[in-house]
Amino acid sequence: MSFVVESGSNQFLVSHNQKIIVDQLVGEVGTKVSLPVIFDTDGKLKNIDATIVEHKKSDKIRVVKYKAKSNYHKQYGHRSYQTVLEIM
Repeated sequence: MSFVVESGSNQFLVSHNQKIIVDQLVGEVGTKVSLPVIFDTDGKLKNIDATIVEHKKSDKIRVVKYKAKSNYHKQYGHRSYQTVLEIM
């Protein structure tokens, strides 16, 4: 059975015992979180429980700015905080 759940501004197609990576959520590891269901194959809208497995950081995104003929180079990076959830 598949569900479409929403976390933040993102939607995920999930099923039971599946792990998903979402933007950082507040809570300890092992805490249960309730995610609202947007679409259900049975047509019954409800909330799905998920367990927080871990908190981590995403891969680094490198941004490079460059302007030709003016000797301008700028580089910076960014790593977002993420939470791994297991759908129950």
